[in-house]
Amino acid sequence: MSMRIRASFAFALLCATTWASADDGRLVHGAQVHLSDLVGELPAELPDLEIGAAPPPGSSRTIAKSEIQDAASKSGVSLKQLRLPTTVRVTSAARRWNTEELASAATPVLLATLPTGINVKRARATTKVVTSPSATITAVRVPKLPRREGEYLTTATIELSNDGQIVARIPLSLTLEISASAALPAVGKGSRVQLMIESGPARITATAVALSDGEVGDTLQFRVASTMKILYGKLLDPTLARVVQ
Repeated sequence: MSMRIRASFAFALLCATTWASADDGRLVHGAQVHLSDLVGELPAELPDLEIGAAPPPGSSRTIAKSEIQDAASKSGVSLKQLRLPTTVRVTSAARRWNTEELASAATPVLLATLPTGINVKRARATTKVVTSPSATITAVRVPKLPRREGEYLTTATIELSNDGQIVARIPLSLTLEISASAALPAVGKGSRVQLMIESGPARITATAVALSDGEVGDTLQFRVASTMKILYGKLLDPTLARVVQ
C-alpha cells in the first residue's frame, strides 16, 4: 500500500472516530435540558433526567458526556445501557415577541386580574422579548389602584414563564377607566361586617360596624354592635374581618 493511500485511509478512520464521538446538534424547547434531548431514543425503563439548564433562547452550548454522567450519578441512575456521545451541542428554540403580540396575549390575563368596574382603554408593551416557543404569559401584575373615578395611567408587569419558571418580565403601560362603583372602598365607614375572634380552635363571630373606610388587607377599628366595644380587625373580604391584637 503506498504512503499516499495509507495516509488517506488514516484520515478517513480519524474522521469516522470523530463523528462517532460527537452527536449532531439538538434543538430544545424547555428551560432545562433533559436526557431525552440528548439521546436518539430513551429506553422506557430510564427516567428522563434533567441534565442542566438550557442556553438562552436562540443560543447554544455544548454538553459533555461527563455532565450527563454526573447528573445520572446524582440521581442514582445507571446509563450503562446507553451509548453516550462525547459531546452534544444543544440550541434553544426561540420565539420573538413584538410589542403588539405581547399586549394582545396579555390582555385576557389582565382583564381577569382587574377588579369589576375597571376598563382598559389602552395597553402597550414597552419592549420586545425573545423566549422559548413554549413560554406563556402566566400573570400580569397590576399595582394597587386608587379609589378615584376617571382615567388613570399606570404600568403593570407581564410575567412570561416556561417550565414553571419566570423567564421574562415586561412593562405594560396602561390607561384605565375607573368607574364610579370601582371607586368605592371595599368597606365604607358605617358598613356592617362579621368580626371574627379566634382563640385556639374556637372561633366566634359578631356583627360590627366599620369606623372608617378601608380596603381588603387593611386593619381598621370596628364597633361590636351588641357590646359597643371597639376592636381592631384586619379586613379579609368586604364582609369579614379578623380581630387582631
